[in-house]
Amino acid sequence: MSVLGLVFMSVVWTGILWLGAEALCRLRPTPKQAQAIWRAAAAFSVLPFVAALFMPAMRVAAPGLIQEAPMMDVFMVTPDAGGDMVLTEAATLWPSVTSVVLAVLIAGWAARGVFWMMGQWRLRQVKASARASDLSAAGWARRLGLKRAPDVKVLTGGTPFVTGLLKPVIYVPEALAGRESAHPILAHECVHLARGDLKARPFERLVADVFWFSPFAWGIRSALDYWREAVVDEDAARLTGDKIAYAKALTEAARFARPIVRLPVAAFILSRKGSLKMRLTDLLTETPRRPKRFGFVALLAGVIAVPLALAQGAVMKGDAVPGSVVYSHAVLDKAKLTSAFGARFDPISGEVKVHQGVDLAEEIGKPVFAPADGLVQSAAEADGYGKRIDLALDDETIMRFAQLSEMLVEEGDQVRAGDVIGKLGMSGRATGPHLHLELWRGKTAWDPEAEEGLVLANALRIMPDAAAWEKMETPLSVDAEELSSPEVD
Repeated sequence: MSVLGLVFMSVVWTGILWLGAEALCRLRPTPKQAQAIWRAAAAFSVLPFVAALFMPAMRVAAPGLIQEAPMMDVFMVTPDAGGDMVLTEAATLWPSVTSVVLAVLIAGWAARGVFWMMGQWRLRQVKASARASDLSAAGWARRLGLKRAPDVKVLTGGTPFVTGLLKPVIYVPEALAGRESAHPILAHECVHLARGDLKARPFERLVADVFWFSPFAWGIRSALDYWREAVVDEDAARLTGDKIAYAKALTEAARFARPIVRLPVAAFILSRKGSLKMRLTDLLTETPRRPKRFGFVALLAGVIAVPLALAQGAVMKGDAVPGSVVYSHAVLDKAKLTSAFGARFDPISGEVKVHQGVDLAEEIGKPVFAPADGLVQSAAEADGYGKRIDLALDDETIMRFAQLSEMLVEEGDQVRAGDVIGKLGMSGRATGPHLHLELWRGKTAWDPEAEEGLVLANALRIMPDAAAWEKMETPLSVDAEELSSPEVD
């Protein structure tokens, strides 16, 4: 599957998960149930990629057929004033869509990493500005069964938050420190510690870091932030024993403790428009629940989501990302490179033509190996090529093996790297036994020698006259739409 296909699939899949979670939350689940729904949505978002590591491959589409001619004119070659032949027109190379999309993805992930580091730096600054406080959270910690009571420090401004896995500290803005509402706030942060939110929150927020290009992933992340606070509100209100007093503390926290920065820690999340009203409504309103109906629908959603995720993993496993095909075996054990990719004198006609593959000479009958996993798109006789195999490596990349004496695979066969797919020969238009090897992406022929990771032969000898015509600057690819006049060697 192409990089663009993976991006599209990820956006659609996170959209389906977001819509499904929103629909389940319409059934009025408890805050803990709602949090579990959104956590499941976040986990399911990466499940197809995890499944791709273990699922058997499933190919959904083969690349389009490539043209039949193995060597065509693409350059205008004319004599200069001194009688030498010069190249007057060459193909222009542009970055592929795959390269552009991949570069954008990497830039986005790098930006997310920079933002995370900036958050950590800002957190250190905020913590350094704090001072000691007379407030104590020991009573709440004891009632929650915490092994260590967190220290309490005061900030000049900002929002309450707790940080520190080994040595937890609660930070409270000074506007709240001298008020009665500080005690419910301390209870709230202690509940965060008891529930393990300091460990869970970074993983929950990864969904938007990984799928930063999907608005639905950001929706899942926002819902996780909200329901984490709603669950803590419910537990903290029960711990304090007074929902009304706790609700007033939330209101004061929103009034006096405006967030000054998004912190990478467990903190009050009140910046979302309307979130305070929603939290107070969930806290103070006794809404009728339908646990039986909710349980059935949630189970049904899981039964549907799991096979969908696994099927996506199988699709991804079946099609490698274009430009990142994994080559793990040489095409031949040994060979002589007798003709390179590019413009050259045709060995039969003597005319200057473009050779859109490479010729690897060896004895007739030598095994030809698949250099990567792929699907046999065709295995048949073709004019000029002789016995020829087209092997699709992903949904854009095709390798063509021609001049074979035998074909050991058939159309539709799935082959693995290292499988013998044929034997070298000279069954087509040829001056001697060799393997004619081409590499195609879409309608563009690429130089197999320049393909990263591809080994033409374990022992490769390059013949002195193998290079393209020395007066020409040969590109790494040739656009098939500009080619004409087939000429086979």
